[in-house]
Amino acid sequence: MGTILPSNLRRLLHEERAATAVLFTVFLTAMVGLMGAAVDMGALYTAKAQLQNAADAAALAAANTMLGTNAQNLAVAQPGTALSTAQAFSAANQALGVNLPLKSPLGSDFTIGYWDSSTGAFDPSRTGLGITNPDWLTGVQVKVRRDNSANTPIHTFFAGIVGLKQVELTAQSTAFLGFPGQVPSGVVDLPIAVLSSAIGNGDGPVDGQPIVFHSSGDQNGEWTTFFTWPANNPNVDKYVDGTLPIPGLKVGDEINLTNGNLSNNTFQDLKDRFEANAVNGQWQVTLPVIGHVGCGANQSAVVGFTTYVITDVQLAPQKRVDGFIKTQTVVTDSSTGGGNYGARAAFSSLVR
Repeated sequence: MGTILPSNLRRLLHEERAATAVLFTVFLTAMVGLMGAAVDMGALYTAKAQLQNAADAAALAAANTMLGTNAQNLAVAQPGTALSTAQAFSAANQALGVNLPLKSPLGSDFTIGYWDSSTGAFDPSRTGLGITNPDWLTGVQVKVRRDNSANTPIHTFFAGIVGLKQVELTAQSTAFLGFPGQVPSGVVDLPIAVLSSAIGNGDGPVDGQPIVFHSSGDQNGEWTTFFTWPANNPNVDKYVDGTLPIPGLKVGDEINLTNGNLSNNTFQDLKDRFEANAVNGQWQVTLPVIGHVGCGANQSAVVGFTTYVITDVQLAPQKRVDGFIKTQTVVTDSSTGGGNYGARAAFSSLVR
């Protein structure tokens, strides 16, 4: 015989089923909402990362091209080239499948000029596309957009249900092109290190400042064997005549030094190289700059790099090298990171 439930029990079961259905609907709605929010947030995070990558690439490429060189390897300001490079690199990137040309008019989201690392901002008196002094070109800032002013906002998938149908995103990047802090093997030409105290201590030397290398106490630099020990005449000569290749160097490297009296044979090898490479009596070379304040140390740290123009190499009894510092040059394949010793780096770094 079947069981007949009391009416009040049937009513209770019906109410529980109804409540469960309501709760399930609420939980399902919340779950869908959370999943939708996750999808939208994931898309926005992806778009933001892609915008930042585009801004970084455009800023670095622009900074790397804002200085050219002439026949004398002197830096030449080319801010227009930097702008067109930034535009090309930005437009070649995408955020969620949309290409990212810079906002029109060109230059409105592009800043170029003198980036003051002490203040973390551009100097307004030395900023703009009309710059002709290469010393005023040290920074590039690029802003890349997906908003109502360029490249359209990001359309949401689920947030539109609550009225948020699109989101505006931007990304900004600043690249600094400073002074050489690292060079690959073969860029430094001779086993000579210049004292930083002789050329402005990193605040910029005077163009044409005379530098003399010899074995007396008033010299402006020292002979080096880089990472080779001992630092003696035979090893110096191996770097002079090319028997040993000069290694890559970077700021912070401790290199071995000697201010001893080198042999006339070493000076003859140096004179031979000078005469083979000199143009109109001058040989332009790249040398490391060291930080200690006087001669006589066995080692010292590299603090930067400079361009030195050799004008004469004298054999015994003088045994000396004469020349001067050349500013506004660009050191081949060098990266930013050293003090200001007159030369400029070839590759920039991000400072954002």
